[in-house]
Amino acid sequence: MEFKRYLEKLLYSKEKTKYILIIGMVGILLISISTLIPKNSNDKNMCGESKNLNLSTEAYVQQLEQKINSMISQIEGVGNSEVVITLENGVENVYANSERKTSDSNENASGKQTNRNNTQHDVVIVDGSGGKQALIVTQKEPRVKGVVVVCEGADNSLIVKRVSDAVTKSLDIKTNRVSVVKRAAGKK
Repeated sequence: MEFKRYLEKLLYSKEKTKYILIIGMVGILLISISTLIPKNSNDKNMCGESKNLNLSTEAYVQQLEQKINSMISQIEGVGNSEVVITLENGVENVYANSERKTSDSNENASGKQTNRNNTQHDVVIVDGSGGKQALIVTQKEPRVKGVVVVCEGADNSLIVKRVSDAVTKSLDIKTNRVSVVKRAAGKK
């Protein structure tokens, strides 16, 4: 009952404190409500991983092949095409780590002092939704080893050059890593 009286006194007084109190109560109410709202699935999880950080090497290759195929199919004269990409390595995770340095100084009987420094690196482990996991800082994309493009227009040297240039520029690879060959007649 006293709280109600105190609240009425603050609400009907002309003091600035009533506004501060009201703003504080609204803030607390908003914070309470925000804990009830589910988080967006695009947000990062506790391990700092977003949806695209869980990309497997196979999924990465598939996406890359689709993007390159979509791009080269827009080149005039290419016709139906298919792209196959090989990688030098897989997706590489870079984990957060902590570093602990220790040093010891000892003096032996002859008065000679020896120093020993140790550095220990540990991967940071956090509790995630699937249990304990290593904290991923970032992922390094794999490097492309080679690309084969099979397309209908590959019998024209100008088309081959355009396709090869498009692939080498978009993937930042050398031309000797790209092969553009003619699709067999009647094949889809």
